[in-house]
Amino acid sequence: LPAETSIERFVTVGAYSLLRSCTIEPECIIGQHSILMEGSLVETHSILEAGSVVPPGRRIPTGELWAGNPARFVRALTHEETLEIPKLAVAINDLSKEHFSGFLPYSTVYLEVEKLKKSLGITI
Repeated sequence: LPAETSIERFVTVGAYSLLRSCTIEPECIIGQHSILMEGSLVETHSILEAGSVVPPGRRIPTGELWAGNPARFVRALTHEETLEIPKLAVAINDLSKEHFSGFLPYSTVYLEVEKLKKSLGITI
C-alpha cells in the first residue's frame, strides 16, 4: 500500500480524526474522532459517522452512511443529503477564514505585548 493519504475536494474531516494511508474521494464527510486505517477508501458522496473506525483495506461505497467500530453500513443517503455535503465543506471553509487570524503559531498575545510596549514607550 502506498504510504500516502489522499483527500479530494469538498471533504469535511472532523476534529481529532486519524487518517493513515487512506483515500477519500470528493464530497465526503468524515465525523470527528474517526479512524481510517491503511488502504481504506471512502468513495464519493459518503458519510462516516463520528467515532467510526474503518479497518485496513475497507471500502465505503458511494452514497452510503457508515458508523461504528468497526464501521458498518447504516443506510443509503438520500439525494438531498448528498447535495448538502459540498455546501457543508464550503461553509466550514468560510468559517475558518473568519477565525484564521486568531490561530497564529504563538497565539496573538505577542501583538498585545507590542501594543503595550509602544504605548509605554519601551524600546526593548
